[in-house]
Amino acid sequence: MVAVFFTSLAATALGTMSGGGIEIIMYPVFISFGIPVPLIISTAFTTNIFWALPAAYNYLKGRVVDWTFVALFSAIGLVGCFLGISALLAVQPRVYQISIGVIILFFVVYLYLNKDLGLNEKREYSKTRGIFAYPFAFVMGFYEVVLEAGNAIALSILTFYTRGFDLIDALGHYYLIVLPWSIFSAGFLISKGYFDPQLVTLAILGSVVGSYAGSRYARYKGNTFIKTLFVIIGGILGLKLLLGL
Repeated sequence: MVAVFFTSLAATALGTMSGGGIEIIMYPVFISFGIPVPLIISTAFTTNIFWALPAAYNYLKGRVVDWTFVALFSAIGLVGCFLGISALLAVQPRVYQISIGVIILFFVVYLYLNKDLGLNEKREYSKTRGIFAYPFAFVMGFYEVVLEAGNAIALSILTFYTRGFDLIDALGHYYLIVLPWSIFSAGFLISKGYFDPQLVTLAILGSVVGSYAGSRYARYKGNTFIKTLFVIIGGILGLKLLLGL
């Protein structure tokens, strides 16, 4: 149980700094403990409910929050979450792991090649241009449930071109957006019996500490630091999924 606490802490600290590293640590370690995969996923979504707000606060403190965007994007994404739950319980994991690994590696290469992407805010984008982000909400809600890893990277690229967000803005808004998705997904899986009070409690405690420390440090270090972690962690995650490691 002590290992559960520190695993959650390390995974969430890394994840909130990079936008895509939680599953690299949490899932393999929890599986090695003999914890069933559906229970691991349920626990991960439950912890998200508690650490998402501290992370969002640290990233968005002193910045303008686009609450309309958060509400609409999150609401549309809930439809994708509903369908994602069905896929999660029915599709062979290896089938979508390969596809998602390829997608994440594409994002990583794209970020690496576009040196200025996400490093500065461009708030002059029109409202009409911002609307083009919403069709992607359904896909991202679906993906959040199926695997989640790398979704923050995708949102960062999307909001940079449609709303002018830098990486700090993007991560802060992402953690607000996924909060309802996590509540829905955790509630569904818990209703199916995938719940362990002791495991969840320790995972929550570790993740809240990790989230606050990780997001605070990343905000302090700035966009270049976050982007570097995006590329490193995203690259590791993409290869891991693609090769089935």
